[in-house]
Formats: sequence, structure tokens, C-alpha cells
Amino acid sequence: MKKLNWQLVGALLKKQRIEDSYPYRRGKFDATGFVLKVLLLAAILAVFAVFFGRFVTIYTNVKGVFGVEGTESRPNLHPDLRTYELLTAVYGIAFLFMTVSAVSQINRRIFDEDGAKLYAAMPIDATSLYLAKAVAVYLGQFAVAVLVVFAINGTVAFAVSQSVALGWQYWISTVAACFALPLLTMAVGSLVAMPYRWLKQFLQNKFVLNFVLVTLLTGAAFWLYSLVLDAVKQMLLGDDLKYFFDEAKMTAIVKATSCFYPIKWAVDLLLVNIRPQSLGVGHSALVASLGIVAVVAACTALSLVMLRFILQRSLQMRNGETSAHKSLGDVACGKSAFFALVKKDFLLIFRTPSYMFSYLSVAVVMPLMVYFCMSVGSSLVYSLVERHADLEIALFLTLLFGALTNVFCATNVSRDGEMFYAVKAFPLSYKSVFFAKIFLCLAITAVSQLANAIVLCATGSVAWYSAIFLFVVGTLFGFVNICVATRYDFNHARFSSDEDGEIKESSGVTSAIILLGLLSAFVVGGVVFAVKILSDLRNLQLGWVTYVASGVVAAVCALLAYFYLTSKLDKKYYEFEGGM
Repeated sequence: MKKLNWQLVGALLKKQRIEDSYPYRRGKFDATGFVLKVLLLAAILAVFAVFFGRFVTIYTNVKGVFGVEGTESRPNLHPDLRTYELLTAVYGIAFLFMTVSAVSQINRRIFDEDGAKLYAAMPIDATSLYLAKAVAVYLGQFAVAVLVVFAINGTVAFAVSQSVALGWQYWISTVAACFALPLLTMAVGSLVAMPYRWLKQFLQNKFVLNFVLVTLLTGAAFWLYSLVLDAVKQMLLGDDLKYFFDEAKMTAIVKATSCFYPIKWAVDLLLVNIRPQSLGVGHSALVASLGIVAVVAACTALSLVMLRFILQRSLQMRNGETSAHKSLGDVACGKSAFFALVKKDFLLIFRTPSYMFSYLSVAVVMPLMVYFCMSVGSSLVYSLVERHADLEIALFLTLLFGALTNVFCATNVSRDGEMFYAVKAFPLSYKSVFFAKIFLCLAITAVSQLANAIVLCATGSVAWYSAIFLFVVGTLFGFVNICVATRYDFNHARFSSDEDGEIKESSGVTSAIILLGLLSAFVVGGVVFAVKILSDLRNLQLGWVTYVASGVVAAVCALLAYFYLTSKLDKKYYEFEGGM
């Protein structure tokens, strides 16, 4: 057996570390995007801690010891059992989440990296290469595990501190879970990675089917999100969710969580101090430890074998490729050069999965996103202040999600790649080139905003004239985002060096557009909402302020955005030599 070259493994890991840190180097670092990501992560963790902590308190106070025979006479033990059930269920959800993350990281590290041909031409043995890839995947999973495990365990420990004595063993097991859980998710993820890759290849050229599936999955994800929002609303309003957990539901939860192996063993070790096995559930620390060790060893071996197989398949697939360039086919419409350019941009979006998801699919489900949040926000505001502000809430959500829909416009120029120079060489005016992009984006935005207005009107969320107003204002602010994004991207164009020309990483342009969208939503939507609530509380009839203020601001911003787009655009276009 050939001796493993640890120096080579270290060099490969260093290469991956340098590549991962490339976006953070001077001149490439997107400070705005980094700050937004940190703030978003902090906000998610804070919101999770507050609301999950509240849920833990409610659930652990459910009376009775359901699903466990012979313990009805000891109902005082229910907090221990409730904590055991809750951690088992939540760890099951976390396991699924981390498995999806593992599949994503395996595909990114092994299939989507561009060094396969380079590795094949260099004296790099397969063992060192796949071990370096496996370590990189594990480190990525470990980082996810640290965030997930400590967020869950820390929140639970704080919430049950008054009723359950967890002990120091709880925190020892928490640290151990951060190291062991990635091995389990890597093993399952390695089994799913190849079928997932085959499914992607099957759908690669089936653009309509791909679009339908991605849109349905996105809509389903936001439907689940709406259920979570509804539960959060109930907790904010003080509704006691513990009455939702009747005997039948509790018994079903107990029976379901009793089958969550090997998750149950991990929870046994976390809660070894309270001895949940005394209630007839769980196992001793010895049994749980032996079970975890056996599963981790088996999963480690399985993941290493599967990752080696996946790497070999990846090298064969990448080395067998002839060209990754996408053919746009015949983009001539038989009408005019302008519509040929519109069709070219549409096909480029439609035939690139990441572009299609981040723009078309999000634009399709945007009305659902607004409606789901609207149904929760409206009832929540009325319950808190006993005043209606449906139009103002709808305006805020329309601007917020409309801005997220238009984020993709931040690559309006960059996604063309070197094709931009080919178009520039054609006998076409700069207005045709840029206005074709603006027209396509604005058409999609207008259709999305129209669907949003129809949904809000049909569901009775707003009146018909308010729906028309939301459509106009939403489309105007969409025009603002599109113009600013297109000109900003043109000024800071960066063409991808990949063979397919796809822009895979976010940039300062994307971050700037997200920030602009957030500001427009919170400033315009937030101000009119505050004016509406305060005026109603003082019995003042100032509802017209929402229409006048937001309408005027939208019109002015649209004019300013147009002038920003067209200012010296002709000179900039004919002198353009950037993007490389």
C-alpha cells in the first residue's frame, strides 16, 4: 500500500484555504456584504434564541407523562421528559438541515471546483486528493455544527434552567456533538450527493421542468415559513400553545421521537444527568456511548469510501467534458435587434439554474411571500395596538420582497461575460444594449407586482384601488433597483473566468442593491406605517399621507435612477474595457 503523503495533503488544504479566502483579499473584499451577512446571522441567532426559548418554556410545561406506561403517578417528572422529547425532535430537524448542507458542500468541493483537469495533469495521488477534499468538507460541516448545536443547546439550557438540572455533562456532550455530528451528516450526504448530481444533470437541459420544480420547491419553503410565522405570532400575542399539545398529539410525538436513532443516543448523553431512562425512555450512558462510537466509526468509513468514489467519478466527468459553454441557440426574433437582445438575455437567465432561481423563481413566488407575511403581520399589529394598517404593511412587504426579487439585476452586465464585447462590436447603439436589459427586468418585475396586487386584492387584504396603487409604487421602485443595479454593475463589471461564464459569488454590487432595497422598504414603508398608527391613535385622518408620500418618493426616485443610469453612458460604453 502506498504511503500517504501528508505534506501533499497539507499543500492541497492550503490551496483550498487560499481559494476560499480569495473574496476577502484587498480589492476583492465586499465589506458591505460581509457586514450584512454578519448582521443577518446575528439577527437569525437572536430571533431563534428568543422564540425557540419561549417555545421550550411552553412545551416543557405541558403536564402529564404521555406515551410512557406506568408513570402516570409521577407527573412531577414531566419537565425532564419534555426536555428529552424536545431535544430529540429538534436534533432530528438539525440533522436533516446539516445533511442538506453536507450535500451542498460535497458538490461544491468535488463537482463544482475547476481544478479537476489540473489535478489530473499533476503528480497527485488519488488518496491524498480525496483525503484533502474529505477534510475540507468536514471542516465546513464542523463550522455549521458549532452554530447549530450551540444555538440549540444554549437556548434549551437557559429556558429549562429553573426546572431541569442539566449538569456539566450537558456541556461536555455539546462539544462532543460538534465533532461527531458532521461525521454522521457527511456519511448520509455522501450517499445522496451522487443521486443529487445525476438529477441535476438530468434536469440540466430540461429548462421548463427545472423552472417548474424549483419554483414549486421555493413556494413550498415559503409556505412552511408562513407556518413558522403564525406560531411566532401566537407566542407574541401570549397565546398559550401548550393547549395545542393534547394527549393524542403528545403521544404521537413521544412515539415518533422514540425511533430517532442514533439521535436518541446523542440526547441520552446530553441529558445523562437527569436520567430520562427512569421514565422508561432513553438508555444508559454506557449504551448510548457505545452506540454513538459504533455509528460514528461506521459513518466515517462509509463517508471516506463514498467520497473517494464521488471524487473519481468527478474527475472522470470533468476530464471527459469538451466544453461547458451554453449555446443560446438562434436568438434572432425576426423583428428587431432590440428584441433579439431581450431574447438573448432571457435565454441566458432561463438556461442557467442559479440565475433562474435567483430571479425568475423568486419573482414568481414573491406574491406568496407578501401574502404569507401580510396575513400574520396584519393580525399581529391589530392585536398589539388595535388599529388597522393593512395598506402600510402591504407597502412595506411589497418594497422589501420586490427589492429581493431585483437583486439579480446586479449581474445585468457581468453575466454576459466576454459576450458583452461581441455585442459591443455589433452596429447597435448603447441604448439598445442597455434598454433591452432594463425592459426584460422591468417586464418581469411588473408581472410579479401585478400578481402581487391581484393576490392582495382577491384575498381582501387591501381594496382594489389600493392594489392598483401598490402595483404602481412597487413597479416604480423596481425600476429604481434595476437602473441602479445595471449602472453600478456596469461601472464595476467583473466577468467570470469559468468556462460557463456564470457568476457564482456575490459582489459589492449585490450587497449595495440589497442595502438599497432594505433602506427603501424600511424608510418609505416604515415612515408611512408609523404615521398611520400614530395618527389613528390620535384620531387623525391622515390615511392620504401613505398615497401621496410614497407615490411622490417613488416617482422622484425613478427619475433620479434613470438619470443615474444614462449619465455619460454613451461615453462609458464606447470606452469600456473592464470586466477582466
